Amino acid sequence: MHMAVIRNRRHRWGLKTLAALLMVLLATVCASPLLAQQLAGSQALSAQSAQRALLDKYCVTCHSNTLRTGGVSVQSLDLLNVSESAEIWEKVIRKLRVGAMPPQGMPRPEKVAIDGLASYLEGSLDRAYAANPNPGRATMHRLNRAEYANAIRDLLALEVDATALLPPDDESNGFDNIADVLKVSPSLMERYLSASWNISREAIGDSRIVPTTATYRVRPDLSQDQHIDGLPLGTRGGILVQHRFPLDGEYEIKVRLWRNTFDLMRGMEDPHEIEINLDGARIASMNVGGRSDFLKMAENPGAFGATVDQRLTVRLPVKAGPHTVSADTLLRSHAVRDDLVKPFLRTTVDGLDITGDP
Repeated sequence: MHMAVIRNRRHRWGLKTLAALLMVLLATVCASPLLAQQLAGSQALSAQSAQRALLDKYCVTCHSNTLRTGGVSVQSLDLLNVSESAEIWEKVIRKLRVGAMPPQGMPRPEKVAIDGLASYLEGSLDRAYAANPNPGRATMHRLNRAEYANAIRDLLALEVDATALLPPDDESNGFDNIADVLKVSPSLMERYLSASWNISREAIGDSRIVPTTATYRVRPDLSQDQHIDGLPLGTRGGILVQHRFPLDGEYEIKVRLWRNTFDLMRGMEDPHEIEINLDGARIASMNVGGRSDFLKMAENPGAFGATVDQRLTVRLPVKAGPHTVSADTLLRSHAVRDDLVKPFLRTTVDGLDITGDP
């Protein structure tokens, strides 16, 4: 019984000691932000006092409330609230950074002191701006072409070529989104109305539209003996276009090979496999060229051309919207051709030669 009482007392003393320690720890935790704040305030006052003394010794001599040299006075400015006189302090910083102040012939502190004052002012201005940013007022203005196309894409999920719908925007200092120069003239309003009609038709669709044809041509100076970016690997030459199909329906894709004025096609002396792709997937593959085709072309170029054109025509259903359409020739070998001593870089440089690649 006696031993039990002693253990209980020790237990009570242990609880009291633990409670006291917890109270001390809690008081320390609660007081630490206040201590940190007081310490920061003390450091700020100390830094402010040092910079104030520097200003009073080297700057107020000329920039006092009485003299106001250059129209600037720093005598009454508060270093603890630099945001109230931010414009003046910006001028002071520029003069200090380039070494213009104090002027030549006047007492000057060490460069370290000048840099310290400039850094103190810059840090104070940055902190004041970060605490209360004011980027200014955005002036309302019309959208430029790029912004208009982006708005159409975001609203209607429709990619449009604004350069084909609207005239170029006026620029100011190299920028085409300046409100002062983005005027709205009557003729520009007509272009915006016309663009809205075209875009709304594309976005909604009209089943009553008549069939139309869009023709895309390979540049005459584009070499057809190398791989073209965007086309499948293992191919050479060809064409890649982005076309917008207005409605769900059946469409004809026609591939035409270059021919000279005599209807003779280039590259028919060797067999070639030409493929047509829709959104990167092959939809058709045709073989052209070889001994048989070359002889038929030599015998009757016009009839042979019509046959090849029919062979390179595909009809298929396509969903409305933008799609990537491409045509290319499968690459048979990376070996250098030995039929010409020095092949032309551009295969269409000669309008009469029919040897080479189609």
